[in-house]
Amino acid sequence: MVGNGIALPSARVVAQVVTQAGAWDQSIERLEGPLLQGWRWGELKSRHGWSPIRLLLTGGDQPLLAAQILFRRFGPLSVAYVPRGPAVTDSTPATTAMLTMALDHVCKRRNAAIVFVEPDQGSLPFPTGGTLGWSPSQAMFQPKRTIKVRVDQPDDALLQQMKPKTRYNVRLAERRGVTVRMGTLADVPGVYRLLRETAERNAFGIHSLEYYQDVLKTFGPDAALFVAELDGDLAAAVVAIRQQREAVYMYGASTARHQRHMPAYLIQFEAMRWARESGCVWYDFWGIPDSDLPPAESEDGDGKYLNVRNGLWGTYRFKQGFGGDVMSYPGVFERVYLRPAVELWRRFRPGLG
Repeated sequence: MVGNGIALPSARVVAQVVTQAGAWDQSIERLEGPLLQGWRWGELKSRHGWSPIRLLLTGGDQPLLAAQILFRRFGPLSVAYVPRGPAVTDSTPATTAMLTMALDHVCKRRNAAIVFVEPDQGSLPFPTGGTLGWSPSQAMFQPKRTIKVRVDQPDDALLQQMKPKTRYNVRLAERRGVTVRMGTLADVPGVYRLLRETAERNAFGIHSLEYYQDVLKTFGPDAALFVAELDGDLAAAVVAIRQQREAVYMYGASTARHQRHMPAYLIQFEAMRWARESGCVWYDFWGIPDSDLPPAESEDGDGKYLNVRNGLWGTYRFKQGFGGDVMSYPGVFERVYLRPAVELWRRFRPGLG
């Protein structure tokens, strides 16, 4: 743990930059921080265009707040982003003020034109329109809502909490000979071809092949690649990552030619069982649309709805079928340091990735 001392209003609170994985993850565990605040997430992103800084606020020997900040360079400047964080014990405006001061110090040393903060559930309040200078952002990073299913229960209970059609499809896949196994790095190229097919079908973006290989290498036994097959042919795939008491469904793919055999249902059931056996309480389906209503077709005003298979809508009803609770996040907040540069960046920026 390295000092880089930052003067804060309270003499009892110390801000430090953490440079050791063990010290950081110990603090994240004590603060019950989410996956995207863990050390390994920062290491993964560091190999794909980002540079992480881990900022820890402590009072005495106790961690009060941990914020993993990801920086991405754009010419001489950078953009800063705190994904699904910070992890915090004291969710008060005073803590937000201390975090703001510490972020200002770190961001200005990195020539950041803007910082985005994406609070987790129960994280800090970010009052807008006040003296701290935060405002709601239109930036999109992680989904604003998710579905979390409780998995610390027997198979029968997992199945019972599903909707009848979903439960039927899980059993149908088994009857039709779909099998699910744990995949390895050798399976990733085939899974990537499946991801490309799924992305084209459902209109969403994907990372590079190397990125998915890095996910498995970085998280090791805490990442699981599930592969569903029918007569030896790849039918579906899921990547899940566990963090403390939760497993997150990060990536999934399936082929249209085997959809009628329902491999996507069985593979999710197996991923939920793995989460349970790994000591997790929750299985996070990660992303659903911001609203329960499909977006309206506004151009001709005829009141019709867009195809619910597009984007997140392509999997929303699928995920709903497994039961669980809908969880909402506060959204993204931003603090601008160099407004002219930010306006230029907003106009011409490439995707943040």
